[in-house]
Amino acid sequence: MVGAGAAGLRAAIEAAKEGSGVLVLCKGAPGGGTSTVLSGGVFRGASQGKDPGSHRLDTLRAGRGLNKIALVEILVQESPVRLQELLDWGLQGETRGGFLFASGAAPVWGKPILECLMAKARQAGVRFMGSTMLASICPTEAGLGALAYRIKDGKWLALRCKALILATGGAAALFARHDNPQGMLGQGHCLALEAGAELQDMEFVQFYPLGLAEPGLPSLLIPPRLADKGVLSNGQGEDILLKYGILERPAAERARDKLSQAIFSELREQGEVWLDLRGVSKKDWMEDPLSASSVHLLGERFGGFRRPLRVAPMAHFLMGGINTEEHGATGVPGLFAAGEAAGGLHGANRLGGNALAETLVFGARAGRGAAMWAQEAKKLQDVGPLLEKALQRLLFSSGRSSAAGPRDGLERLRKCMWEKGGILRNRQGLQDALALLGGSGWDPELLPDSSQPQELTRRLELRMGIRTAVLILKAALRREESRGAHFREDFPEQDDRNWLGHLKVKLDKEGSENWSFEPVVHWESSGP
Repeated sequence: MVGAGAAGLRAAIEAAKEGSGVLVLCKGAPGGGTSTVLSGGVFRGASQGKDPGSHRLDTLRAGRGLNKIALVEILVQESPVRLQELLDWGLQGETRGGFLFASGAAPVWGKPILECLMAKARQAGVRFMGSTMLASICPTEAGLGALAYRIKDGKWLALRCKALILATGGAAALFARHDNPQGMLGQGHCLALEAGAELQDMEFVQFYPLGLAEPGLPSLLIPPRLADKGVLSNGQGEDILLKYGILERPAAERARDKLSQAIFSELREQGEVWLDLRGVSKKDWMEDPLSASSVHLLGERFGGFRRPLRVAPMAHFLMGGINTEEHGATGVPGLFAAGEAAGGLHGANRLGGNALAETLVFGARAGRGAAMWAQEAKKLQDVGPLLEKALQRLLFSSGRSSAAGPRDGLERLRKCMWEKGGILRNRQGLQDALALLGGSGWDPELLPDSSQPQELTRRLELRMGIRTAVLILKAALRREESRGAHFREDFPEQDDRNWLGHLKVKLDKEGSENWSFEPVVHWESSGP
């Protein structure tokens, strides 16, 4: 298991329940530094007070025709069971209007979720190895080999397993403004591709429209329902929602794509967008648990009670990912994926609240699928020689030195992706970004001297981040339409005739990228 967020922990619990021995690798301390902790802590799909059919319809509408219907049906049917299960395990939270709100406080609303799942995982006998980064996966005829780097002491580890689940999260930290942990750079996507798996829909990156953008303050997520009660305006005092005809409410939940595009346009033209919360009543602040938990930090400490606040979008979630079936299998024998690392469920855009529900539903399914695979797998073989070759390729494949260190390289990468591959895209910008990322100085050489483990870790992260960023850019350049979270200024309309389908990429035997387009064979009118 790789990743100790909600998807990884839920998968680990299920695999252990099925009788498998489970080891969880994570780059930081177990249970810390994950997108789950920094999430809003809101699950969609609680059965009380909401028709499950509306959950399905809303999910399909958000996905603009590209959701995998089978995955949506599973999410809708199994979410209530998994959410109740979490409450039974001791999660402190509140169910209201079809949502489960964890009882965390800003900015770590999701902390109680991780605490609950960590306790359950340890109770189930799951083992953890923190400060460890997966660097390569080597499929064999009998199980998988995995090459990992132990950050705390700079040691390379050769691991073998019958089944491996990638629950490494997304790639929003590839962009200059984001609300993910700093290391969320698409590591799992790169590892899966290089192991032989197929990726799909990589062009679809969701930006949360309303992030705090005050100088010197963190990019705090502003609760979507709270934002609708305030006044969102540009520097000329024009109401953004009225100006762009955004009618869905809550706009930051149901129209994230359109609102992010509108705010980014205003920032590019006028330089600032403001959210005025001074007229919001105490009753409105307390209307839902997410807003109520933001009162002290957003209203008092950060000044929302006293003055308008600068806001700007933030990269938030990657809809694209590893192509999986209903139990997380990737097509590579023994390799599974769950959570944000997997693609297909959300289509072209994700409905608010579905991310955490996905972690539980498909984390459990991947854990069960991996355990069943491991029970039937052959006896493990020695993978030492194979991993030794992988290590040599990894350390010496570059043949050139980076013109800058990994910290500077990551900053440049994020700036490039934000400006040229982010919310508003066009052919020239995407081509410029690809030319820049393919130039010298962007492929950091990994040195065999591991006397500075943190430096080598950052170089590993940057290398995998660049690979994933290039895939996002290439997919965005190929899709000549606008759909969901993908907006092309030079192709501003949704084009179902030519682009109702999935862009996929897989490596051939020589390691070259093989891109393909798979039309959607089903079609249900999900509306714009």
